[in-house]
Amino acid sequence: MKPSAKKLAGLRRYHAERPVKTRLKLLEALDRMESGHTVVVGPEFEWSKTTLAREAGVNINTVVRKLASGEWAFPEINDRFEQLKNKRRQVPSACDANEEKIAELRNEVEGLREQNRLLALEINRRGQQILEEKERAERMAVYEQQNASLRDEISRIQASEASLVKKEARHDH
Repeated sequence: MKPSAKKLAGLRRYHAERPVKTRLKLLEALDRMESGHTVVVGPEFEWSKTTLAREAGVNINTVVRKLASGEWAFPEINDRFEQLKNKRRQVPSACDANEEKIAELRNEVEGLREQNRLLALEINRRGQQILEEKERAERMAVYEQQNASLRDEISRIQASEASLVKKEARHDH
């Protein structure tokens, strides 16, 4: 056998086995998607043929390819995919309702956290205002004491001057 004939025979064997391996990859990916234990696309995947192809590690065209007759290249894969997709749509399970409730509660908790943050900022701002007003009141009290002291001093000086004026007036007579 010529080297090129050997290569051709090897390629034919490879391509003959390839659909079997691809079908197996797609079936395994469907199993993982159905169980929710995906390896490539993560747990919150969108149920689509693109996701199936990504999870299986094949090109999207492999999943959606049709033969010349118009039939799917992998009809059993497409049929199972549609069955599983429809099954997921039809059964809003208690788990889904619980997950929806959990998501709703998480949103509510997040909203309450934001309200708490805003309230804490407002409390902090008002606390600052109170401290500033307290300092201002203390300064005003000190000024008031100084004013009272100055008024007393002025009154003493005026009384002292008045008494000096009276003494001078007595001495002048």
